[in-house]
Amino acid sequence: MVRRSLLGAAFALALTLGALAAAFAQSASSQPPAIEAWAHDFTVLTMAPDGAWGTATDSRINRAIHLAITHCKAMSGMVLGCGSAMTTVRGGWSLGIRCGRENIIVADRSLGEAEQRALRRETELRERYVRDMPPCARVVTVDPNGLIVAPTPDGYAGRLRPAR
Repeated sequence: MVRRSLLGAAFALALTLGALAAAFAQSASSQPPAIEAWAHDFTVLTMAPDGAWGTATDSRINRAIHLAITHCKAMSGMVLGCGSAMTTVRGGWSLGIRCGRENIIVADRSLGEAEQRALRRETELRERYVRDMPPCARVVTVDPNGLIVAPTPDGYAGRLRPAR
């Protein structure tokens, strides 16, 4: 009887220690990327039909949208249109591209993926909707911290190009 009690106690102790070790190991591991996204603020990029744009980053998405539209209106001077097309992302890149009178707005966690999305959209527009669309130019790039990235001296940030 005593032997069974000792074996049962030893088993319970082993299970408890194993569970504690597993919990400690999990808390010491790095967070997966999906969870890390929630630690970032929302970045909103909006573009008006006339090409004016606005961006804002805030912990509250409704405030980020409001500020982005306000910044766009200040650039445009139009009363309507700044909220007609926008994208939101947490901890990712946003691109605003202008192709004549057409806007392409994309966002993704990585710059390369955002550029690929923009290139696919440009191809779709050219093949299905605006066959004689003028060349595209990137008008704004917003980094994962909500900062506007200036074009590089080689001009690549100013033109749509496939990701390397």
